[in-house]
Amino acid sequence: MGRKVRLADKVLFASKAFRLTKTARFGIIVTAILSFLIFAISFYGMEAGNFTFTVDQRAYQIGVSLYENLDNKQFSTRLLADKVDNADGMTDLCGIMPDRDPGHPSCIPPNEEIHSVEGSNNGESYIAYTFYVEMQSNGNYAADLLAEIDVISTSKGAEEALRVKVIIDGEATVYAKRQSENGQNPGELEPYVDQSFFGPSTIMRQTFTNFFPGDIKKVSVVIWYEGYDPDHTINLWSGGVKLAMNFTVTNIVLIDEETS
Repeated sequence: MGRKVRLADKVLFASKAFRLTKTARFGIIVTAILSFLIFAISFYGMEAGNFTFTVDQRAYQIGVSLYENLDNKQFSTRLLADKVDNADGMTDLCGIMPDRDPGHPSCIPPNEEIHSVEGSNNGESYIAYTFYVEMQSNGNYAADLLAEIDVISTSKGAEEALRVKVIIDGEATVYAKRQSENGQNPGELEPYVDQSFFGPSTIMRQTFTNFFPGDIKKVSVVIWYEGYDPDHTINLWSGGVKLAMNFTVTNIVLIDEETS
């Protein structure tokens, strides 16, 4: 499996198969033979390849806006991350898998590094984008702010190997689909993943309760195809996913009412 094979003018790398044994977050023992495959799969998003972050009209009306730079706030209801044309297999498991030490070109950078760079900070084969969401208002109310990442469309089953990491104020959560029939434990969480996709077309949904005027959340989103996923195979060649993140409000409470 270690030899290089020419495939459609791309290079397919397959690491030596090995047996992985780990204790999962929920105490489940997962043993699998995994191989790391690298080949070109295109991300495609809103606006010809860009990943889009939006605030809907309801949230905007009460003062919720987005911006990239904390020191130079340019408020907007819509931000665009730079596209990635060829999203080769990457991994967030460097230092865990025996054939991937930290610093390897296929490694997703550490959370602290990702979260420290504002705006678009893509690698050659992953999307990374950091921004802020703020309630800029003088109103006497608080809101429940709902953040959601949706799968707009997908082709060739590319979402099966997709990983989405969301870092909010320094706390990271990795999302993925549950293991398919190709996995060691179909229906269970993928190894080293925090949460499964929220629904068939929704990756994550999180509510920030009592979001007050002046409150700020720092958000980083990282998107890649996990090379150790058993579904990361040649079948995904030329496939892709189209994603969008949106913020809305689900409840508004007058501060006087809340404190009375």
